[in-house]
Amino acid sequence: MYKRQVCLPAPVYLPALAGATSPPPQTSQSYRAETVSLANESDIETIVSRHGRTVSISVHQISHRYSAGEYRAPNETRETLAAAMRNGTARTASAGARADLQAIARNNTYVHDAYGERQQYYRFSVEENGSVVTARNATLQRVANATVERGAYRYENLSPGARETVDRILRNSSDEDFGYRPRVNDAFVDRLPAFVEKDGTLHSITVYGHVDDFGFGVSLVVGLVVGLGVAGVGAVLILVGGVLYAVAWWRE
Repeated sequence: MYKRQVCLPAPVYLPALAGATSPPPQTSQSYRAETVSLANESDIETIVSRHGRTVSISVHQISHRYSAGEYRAPNETRETLAAAMRNGTARTASAGARADLQAIARNNTYVHDAYGERQQYYRFSVEENGSVVTARNATLQRVANATVERGAYRYENLSPGARETVDRILRNSSDEDFGYRPRVNDAFVDRLPAFVEKDGTLHSITVYGHVDDFGFGVSLVVGLVVGLGVAGVGAVLILVGGVLYAVAWWRE
């Protein structure tokens, strides 16, 4: 006798269905924007301290600990830069240090020591294939100007999705707000924190808070509702499958 086969919906697909219907998770940080100006001395310090890394490097970063193997001779390279900062010029015979110094000069204009006694920045240059390093005092104003020129994202050059993310952060940056917490797949998230210039105004976007998602928050409620809805759909499918199976068995 021909037996009709009825495929029952498998509960194993429910997690996949839940994942497909759930929105992407949010980042663990919330962000806020602060308006800054090159005309304000305290803002100049803020610009350099928060975003100066786009044009400068601290000598403490040139180490095995912080560079993750980026440099060939981190000790010699760091010592050469430190000597140039102290004396105005320094020389090295290390082939590894020469290569490191040339690479640093390609990506940075200024050098400083974040943990030194003086928060002084130096404009440095590398000559003679990396053998000679020269360092001259630089004002924070110059470092800030270079940071804005080369490190700030121009709002008009961003993609529509990136602009939307920036605008949401700006809208949630008043004193009464707790910042904006974007989703992990939102445009521009991979570039946060960031420095953005919009309509001639500079915005310093930084991390405002950290969210661990413990507790019965809004996101948890939404997830619970979605989960219950998906579970309900699965239960209906299983029930329908059971009825079809029973009918097929009775007909046989």
